[in-house]
Parts: sequence; C-alpha cells; structure tokens
Amino acid sequence: MLDKMREGSQGVAAKLILGVIILSFALAGVSSYLGGGNVNVAVKVNGQEISQEAIDQAYQTERSNLQQQYGDQFDILASNPNFAQQIRAQATQTLISQSLVSQAISDMGLSVGDDQVKDEIRNMSEFSVDGKFNNDLYLSMLRRASYTPARFSEALKDDLTRRQLLNMLVDSEFVLPKEVTSVTTLQAQQRVAKILNIPVEDFMAAQDVSDEDAQAYYDGNQQQYQYPEQVSVDYILLDGDALNINVTDEDIESYYDLHKSDYQRAERRKVAHILVEGDTNASKEKAEAILTELNNGADFGELAKEKSDDTFSAQKSGELDWFERGVMDANFDDAAFALTKEAPLSGVVESDFGYHIIKLLDIEAGETLPLDEVKDKIIAAVKKQQSEDIFYDKQQKLGEVAFESPDSLDEASEAIESPILHAELFSADNAPEALSDSKVLQTIFNTEFIEDGLNSDVIELASNKAVVVRVNDHKEPSTQPLAEVKETIIEQLKAKKAQVAAQKFVDELMVKLNAQESVDTLLADNDLQFGDDVTLSHYSNDQDYQVVNKAFKLPKPSDNAVTYGETSTTTGDFAIIALSKVINPAPSESDDAVKAQLAQMLERSASDATYQAFVAQLMAEADIEYATGS
Repeated sequence: MLDKMREGSQGVAAKLILGVIILSFALAGVSSYLGGGNVNVAVKVNGQEISQEAIDQAYQTERSNLQQQYGDQFDILASNPNFAQQIRAQATQTLISQSLVSQAISDMGLSVGDDQVKDEIRNMSEFSVDGKFNNDLYLSMLRRASYTPARFSEALKDDLTRRQLLNMLVDSEFVLPKEVTSVTTLQAQQRVAKILNIPVEDFMAAQDVSDEDAQAYYDGNQQQYQYPEQVSVDYILLDGDALNINVTDEDIESYYDLHKSDYQRAERRKVAHILVEGDTNASKEKAEAILTELNNGADFGELAKEKSDDTFSAQKSGELDWFERGVMDANFDDAAFALTKEAPLSGVVESDFGYHIIKLLDIEAGETLPLDEVKDKIIAAVKKQQSEDIFYDKQQKLGEVAFESPDSLDEASEAIESPILHAELFSADNAPEALSDSKVLQTIFNTEFIEDGLNSDVIELASNKAVVVRVNDHKEPSTQPLAEVKETIIEQLKAKKAQVAAQKFVDELMVKLNAQESVDTLLADNDLQFGDDVTLSHYSNDQDYQVVNKAFKLPKPSDNAVTYGETSTTTGDFAIIALSKVINPAPSESDDAVKAQLAQMLERSASDATYQAFVAQLMAEADIEYATGS
C-alpha cells in the first residue's frame, strides 16, 4: 500500500499520467470532445465517435497544463523524442475512458436536474461577492473562459452526474484502525544501506551500431519519425490591450461627474475605549463600575491606562486609530457611530472581545474625493470603458467583413485598421502563441476548413482578444528521410545496447554478491564503489525514489549479514542496494490528526483503485476501433 501511495505522488512519469487522468474530471464534458457528422473520426468506442480534432484539443490542453506545472523544466521534458507521442496517446486513452464512463452513466439511468445545476452554480464561491451569487461576475468569468452559460451548465451537469457515479463506487470504502496503526508504524521505519550507482552512460562508448542496424530500425519504426501535419496561416489578431486609447480632460471630467458616488470618502471616527475582557457577569459588573466612575467625573485616559485589558491602546489613554463604519465588531461599530460631540460617552457595549466603554474623540465627515486625487483611477476606468467599446465595434466589423469577403483578409484588415499577420508552416505541437488556443487549432487543422480555403469566423480567445484565421498552405504528415534521423537512431540504439550491457554487468555483480564473493576487481575495473552507509526513511528525498522504494522491499537482513537488491532508477540508470539494518520505531501513540489524515489518504487510495478497476472493466468489455493511421 505504501509503495502505491508513493508511486502515485512522485516521479515524472506518475505526474504525467496523473495530469492526464485529471482531464476526465474537468468541467469540459464528454460531449464537447466527442465527434459526429462530418468530422475526421479517430476512434469509435462502442459505436460512439471521437474526432481527431478532439484528441488534438485534449493533447494541447494537457501540454499547456504541463507547461504551467513544470515551468522552466518543461523544455527538458518536451525534449524527449517520445514526449508528444506519449502525451497524445494518454490524451486519446483519457477520451476513450470518458466516453465509456458516459455510456455507463447513461445505461445506469443516472441524471441531474436543471434545478440542481442552478443550485450548484449559485453556491460556487468563484461566482460570489460577499458570500452572495453575483450574476455579473458569473457571466464575466464565463466569457474569459470562452464558455456560454448554456455550455457551462451542460458541462457542469455532466460533472455532477459523474460525481453520482463516483459516489456509488467509492463512498463505501473504509479503513480499519488497525490498518492505520500498521501503516503509521511502517511509515516511521528506517533502513540503513550502502548504495552502488551504475550509470548506463559509462557503457555507451563500447557500443557499435552499423549502418545496416540503423536502416533496419528505421524501416521497422518509421512511425516514430514523422513530420507532423503542418499549416501556414494568415490571421488578424484583435487585442483590446493593444488598442490606442486617447483620454482627454473632457473625458475625465465627464466620467467624474457621472460617477461621483464611486469616489466617496466615508465618514471616519476616532475614539478611545476601555475594555474589560470576558463574557461573565463579573466582567460586566466591572465595566459598569468603571462607567460609574466616568460619569462621576473620573478622567477617561487615566482609567484606560489603569483598568483597560487592551494593553496596547491603554498606553495611549485608550485611543484607537481612525476607522470607517463596518471595520469594527458590529456592536462596537454601532455604538461608536451613534455617539455625538454633545454626548461623547457610550454605555457598556458588549462585543466578542468583552465589554467596552467608548468615548468619541473626533469625527471626519464623509466627502467626495477631489478630482486630482482620483484622476489616475478615472483614466484607467475611461480607458477600460473606451477599449471595450472600440473592441466590440471592431470585433463586430471584423466578423462581418471576413464573412462577406471570405477569400481574403485584405478587406477585413482595412476595415478595422489591423495588419494581416503571417505564420510559416507549424504543427499543432509548436503553434505560435497567438494561435495556440485549442479553439484556433481545432479550426485550422480541420480537414473541411483547410479544403474550403475561406476565412474563419471570429474566434474569441479572451474577453478582449479575438482572431480570424485562414490557411494558405497545408502539408500532410510525412516520414522523415533516414539521412535526417540517422544520428538520432544511432544514439537510440547505442543507448539500448548500453542498457543491456549495464544490466548484464549488474546481474554479474548480483550473482557474486549473493554468493558472498568479492566484487572488488569488477568495481575497480569500472571505477565504481559502494557509498557510505545512509539511513533511509520512506520519504527520503536525497536519494533516488526507485532506490528508496527497492530498499524498503528487501527482506530484513539477519545479524551481521547484508541483503542485496538491484533496481533501475528514475533516470534510467541502475543501482545496487546493500541493506544492513532495519530500524523499527518504538511503540508510541501517534498524533490523532496525523492518523486521521493517513486514514483519508488510505481511503482515497482504495477509492481510486475501485474507480480505475471499474474503468478497466469497461475498457475490457468495450468495442474500440481505431481509424487507420491513428
């Protein structure tokens, strides 16, 4: 169990798979991925079609997610020649799983009503302001995500239906206290070992690859050496942020006059207080006694210094900073703003902190902020407003002219005074940033769109960004010539041979070690040696994960003996572990919070296994047809 938990949380390969699995729970809805009608069908799942465009979109989405997740390290991941192929295969598998789960949901008759969807939307914190659903915020966020309300509701309905299925499958999972105790003990165990690292790179130089070997590998694996489908595109990009907006003094004054209510300084008050902490009758009686002293002429500042439990303000005779209505505790706030200069002293006021006596020191009346003070904010607001108006007008005109003159972008460019931009041949995997949106890629790599050779509709990229595209050149996928990839093939074959040679060397060492024979000569000939003793825990991060994992799978050594084991590492190299000692923790009562957290982890692990087993069963029983070349 521990091994599976670790494998699910560490390692590049595991994270890549986890990232793709998460696609199936995104609010995208299977219906938005599945094809139908005149589409380029890539896979049929029990007769239901998945289009090539859907796979391209899922691939691009996952690639973008990984790029955001790994940042600067993404280029290292993407440099692997099999990277794109692996991610595309995983995206395809995910869409197949989505289709199968949707079919299972339909067969089970699971459904979600429209009222339930509406309630879910209204309860989503993302669309709330001050704890209440805000329709303007809801619509704004949908526009930024390129969703219509209808499409979002449909996607959310699909997600809620999936949750019903998940609840059916996994809500019955539970973990026994004895299991939690056992895992807690195992987690705390430590192991002492020496580690011998064996780099595969050390065996590369001795490997030879002939031209015949390279040719044979190329002939048998040409699918690995393909130029992807490519397009060359002309496009007009309408970017609201790039619009030249000139704000005049007249604009500023007019906006200020119309929106003065937005630029108000609220009334502020300065008070002093005496606090008696607690909510007991004794606390209240103490506060009432202090109030009696004040009413009999005692000095407020002196009593605050002497008797207030707010020691910080007591040092300043009870004085607090200026504050506006709504900042303090509600009862304190109401009492402070009810005071007047004629009646500056409150009665005893109860709050969450105790009992207060409040004295009004000064009032700063509310006022409209002068124009000079808010000018910068107004300029920004006017620019935003004008930018939105101009963007909307240009977007409308761009769509109309591009449609009316579909054979060229010239007239559309002239109509909105935006240049025609050009992108040389590129594939879906390395599209220019302006064209990397999944909606754009789905359009420009659509077979019918390419054959028509017309302008696209306006494609909204964000609330203030849109594009119209047309394909002016297209290249089908093709096989790279051997001359271009020969060096790569030679390096790949050398690496495979080196891997075999390294494994053979490891096997030779393990035979001798298990027979308690000396390996000094073998190690010296290869300039290798075991490291010093290291103490490993389950979550040691200063050693390779696979090495740690293997160390905890080895049998406990007997007294004065060593248990040996070998493993490949996450870098593709090899390591031999010489385990000499197992350290079990002393029996102790673990923290209840830790145990509860561990129990949740074990339940999630069991639930995930149940769900994956369900999907695997659907997959095994499904009729899946791949289009030729997919």
